[in-house]
Amino acid sequence: MPDDALCYLSAYELSEKIQAKALSPVEVTEAFLRRIEALNDKYLAFLTVTGDRAMEEARRAEAEIAAGRSLGPLHGVPYGAKDIIDTAGVLTTNGSSFHRDNVPSEDAECIRRLKGAGAIMLGKTHTHEFAAASTTINPHWGTCRNPWNPERIVGGSSGGSAAAVAAGMIPAALGTDTGGSVRTPAAFCGIVGLKPTHGRVSIRGICPNVLSLDHLGPMTRSARGGALFLNALAGFDAMDSKTRNVPVPDYAADIGRGVKGSRIILCPDFYSNAEVDGEIAQAFVHAIDVFRDLGAKVETVSFPDAGRFGDLFQSIAGPEFAEFHRPFFEKNPDGYGADVRERYEWSAEIPLDDYVRAMRERVLLRREAAAFLRGADAMIMPSVPCAAPPIETLTAEINGRGVRFHYLHRPFLSCHNMTGCPSLVAPMGLNKLGLPLSLNIVTAPWREADALRVAHAYESATPDIRALRPPID
Repeated sequence: MPDDALCYLSAYELSEKIQAKALSPVEVTEAFLRRIEALNDKYLAFLTVTGDRAMEEARRAEAEIAAGRSLGPLHGVPYGAKDIIDTAGVLTTNGSSFHRDNVPSEDAECIRRLKGAGAIMLGKTHTHEFAAASTTINPHWGTCRNPWNPERIVGGSSGGSAAAVAAGMIPAALGTDTGGSVRTPAAFCGIVGLKPTHGRVSIRGICPNVLSLDHLGPMTRSARGGALFLNALAGFDAMDSKTRNVPVPDYAADIGRGVKGSRIILCPDFYSNAEVDGEIAQAFVHAIDVFRDLGAKVETVSFPDAGRFGDLFQSIAGPEFAEFHRPFFEKNPDGYGADVRERYEWSAEIPLDDYVRAMRERVLLRREAAAFLRGADAMIMPSVPCAAPPIETLTAEINGRGVRFHYLHRPFLSCHNMTGCPSLVAPMGLNKLGLPLSLNIVTAPWREADALRVAHAYESATPDIRALRPPID
């Protein structure tokens, strides 16, 4: 199979072919490593490539599968890991100047689980400095570029993971999400990005951003691929204070059931009725029609308190972010880039009393939101209000007006970090400039399976969207 065809197979398609012995892990790994070598200088999706190590693992996986000792559907499937995730013996920079030579001695729990499933890590993907903003323009390590247009941002902070998947350098990658850091770059790059329920996946061994809001999730080219990775990642970790001991289903088992008879709700209250570019609004209306044609019941409902999540976000995110960064900042404030230094400075000014009050109010609002969402199979909304803006100006276009790209994603995505509910973004076509548009699918806590099922139904009904590729081959 030619490299470009192989490298655009989804993680699920690769898994099927590897398990059927139609492709070998060695063949697959070699193809992706060649593609990384050909493209990474242009897009800077990877900061570290672990080719020799990956090939050793691929040869071992090939022998084990041939001998009938498969570890499961991810055995031999490559992936990338965001460079704030600890990897034993592999440079982990956290995108920062403080960790240029940081080589952890232990793997993060998510890496350990993927190793146990037989997945093969090809390297560490680029990130915004300390995963602290949404552009992946990094003053210490360079700028990650969007495969759909290299003059556009990739989003962030899991920008390298999104660029690598979109450009066919990898079929799947791990990202982290505190206020949209999996879903913003996934949206801007036209891939699937899943933020599971807070506490579903261990975040032990990951550089903290805001522990009360931090999530880890898979970034893939299809919902099925996301389901396979979530199967390996999900579950209680007794050494992680944020994980919950909640039963984990097989996320792939029911993914093809469809949405006939499902209740899908629209609730603009969740993004405070923020302005959305007309091309995104039009694509969203088409997505609603797709679900209706598939037999879902779509209705608009109200949740007046949803706007409070945005009001409270900074009061929680600020103090927790400042607490982690204070030792670094006091030692060397010039070690930070300007945007992250600015974030620390305003974070450190938020009164502790505001934090305590916000945490109390959040508990009640989360309960209210969970009860609201349990009455539906899913809630859908646009993922972001604009397409990826230019790197040079960071000016987004919304309905013909230039708007500074400064936390524009927050009303659409950060509310779901506050609720802790699953939120999955999926491609919704391209705008007139050929840039990706994206749909957001939200469910009640612990119901990632519903988000994946709804996303898969939409993908299956829109094969023309699923077939789109960046113009780089």
